[in-house]
Amino acid sequence: MKPTKIFGLGGMQEIGKSTLIIEYDQHIFIIDTGIKFCDSFVTGINGSIPDFTYLAENQDKIEGLFITHGHEDHIGGVPYLVQQVDIKRIYAPRIAIQYLKLKFDDLKIKKNIEFFETEKDAVWNFGDCQVDYWTAQHSIPDAFGIRIKTPNGSLMMTGDFRFDYTPIGNLTDFSKLKQIGDEGLDVLFSDSTNAMRPNHSPSESDILKDIKKYMLKAKKKIIVTAFASNLTRIKAIIELGAELKKKVIAFGRSMVDNIDIGRRLGYINAPDEIFIDKKNLSKYDEEELLILTTGSQGEELAGLAKMSYGKHPNITIKPKDTIIFSSSPIPGNRSKIELLVNRLYKLGAIIRENGIDGYLHTSGHAYKEEHLKIFQLTKPKYFMPYHGEYRMSVVHGYTATEAGVDPKNVIVAKLGDVYYLENHKIRLSDEKVYFGPVFIDGTVLSKSNSQILKERMELGENGFLNVIIAINKEKNIILGKPRVVSRGAFFVKNSLHLIEEVKRIVHGAVLYTIKNSTDWTVPQLKQLIIDRLAPFFYKQKRRNVVIIPTILFADKTSTDVDIKDSENNSKSKEVENKSKKNNNSKTGNNKTKSTKSNKKSTNINNNPKNNSSKKSTNKNKKSPVNSKRVTVEKSE
Repeated sequence: MKPTKIFGLGGMQEIGKSTLIIEYDQHIFIIDTGIKFCDSFVTGINGSIPDFTYLAENQDKIEGLFITHGHEDHIGGVPYLVQQVDIKRIYAPRIAIQYLKLKFDDLKIKKNIEFFETEKDAVWNFGDCQVDYWTAQHSIPDAFGIRIKTPNGSLMMTGDFRFDYTPIGNLTDFSKLKQIGDEGLDVLFSDSTNAMRPNHSPSESDILKDIKKYMLKAKKKIIVTAFASNLTRIKAIIELGAELKKKVIAFGRSMVDNIDIGRRLGYINAPDEIFIDKKNLSKYDEEELLILTTGSQGEELAGLAKMSYGKHPNITIKPKDTIIFSSSPIPGNRSKIELLVNRLYKLGAIIRENGIDGYLHTSGHAYKEEHLKIFQLTKPKYFMPYHGEYRMSVVHGYTATEAGVDPKNVIVAKLGDVYYLENHKIRLSDEKVYFGPVFIDGTVLSKSNSQILKERMELGENGFLNVIIAINKEKNIILGKPRVVSRGAFFVKNSLHLIEEVKRIVHGAVLYTIKNSTDWTVPQLKQLIIDRLAPFFYKQKRRNVVIIPTILFADKTSTDVDIKDSENNSKSKEVENKSKKNNNSKTGNNKTKSTKSNKKSTNINNNPKNNSSKKSTNKNKKSPVNSKRVTVEKSE
């Protein structure tokens, strides 16, 4: 009998990009295909997804894609998967199906994919393999855990889950979990996100009590910001708004889309008349309004940030408005959130934050006590922590051993490692699967963005300097002065002396080289410029400025070329020294005296303002532009 293969393309020792593969003989089961978000403000990269090469090479074996729930870290990679791999069937909860269809429409993906809606106790058979589900609680109304039975043993993925005994939304199917344990579970994959947090997560009902308390206290309009993906919370807040006779309006595309889907599917139980359009805002008093908006993590382009800057087209924050943060900071976002909150305080708003002002948010991920419970119910032989960083996975393993799992059977797996389940026993095989990551850079997918990311980080932190120098190769002379263009490296208006020193360093180094060497090359000159300027800038500015040299060549007909310095401000004005200004003014005077005989001449800047007449050029040998044609060749 062939082994059952187990490996992750994402989600192992990381949060996000959840993609688990179970393969037996001619059957491949894909559990979730998520995205891992990046800080696009720093890198410009939207996120990363797994590499799907293995699945593309074995697509004839794929039985389907099985989705636990509709959050981006579990379905965000699906649009990219279906464009690279022939996925014929997707098994998913109702909300997740609607999210996926919306994504496909946005990206104009037209694939012949059949959707199967996941329901409690649903069972699908694939030869000698079987897939079934159990209902779970999470921050989205319909979340499920998945069990796959193979001839070598059974495996279960919890997906994201928590246990809430007074829930708003799904009830956990504890009887099904006990049944799975009684039937024998070989391998458990479980959500490690909050494995390091002790005790039990707060109930969603407790959160709603504190939110209601502050909504009742509000004298002006109420603004609630939360994760748009937390549809369970959004549903409860809207229904509370209906109870308090509020008019509800949402801002932020993800918030608007999620509420629309929740209403269409019947998850949000609120009368249509409480929802208002932004065109009708002026018809209602401020104290009637309940505003739901994105931006709980301080995102600069989100609705709440625009309101805090006074740039939102529809909402103006006024003194005594109540703003409730029904969220907690994602690691790395705290400083952005603090800046946002300070701006809101300056506007006179009343801010309510989780922790400071009571329970305004609870996680959708289980704490330690909940993990102990699921181990006790399912009694797995082997445990693989999933969807958590390495430290979270290790601590989750400690909880497993505390619950009775043999420490030798706790496996903190790496992405790409292939494990064999054979006759209810697991071993690490010699197989390896390439897992990526693949970066999403705008609309482009890239497998090798490490250098690009490094360069973008350097540019953002240190700025760049472009030095342009023109050389007559026939005569081995430099034409004019080097041109200096910079962005973000220094304040140009306060650094004219610095620019002059840069030109002096570059001119001297290049001139010495071309005069004393017969076999110099363009790459050598570029490296020479970098080597001379890098230590100079570090000494002057304590910055590792990105230096980009450009070498231009002019043919033997040219004798002199004017290369102006850029002032580097938003209007891209040119900065010149006093002698250059004097020369230009003289050239301008000559030009007005010789209009009839004026001919256009070309300089390296290709700037028509620098054109001068042939007559004036012949009289003034020092004119910055030669009347003869200059052929410019840019080096590679």
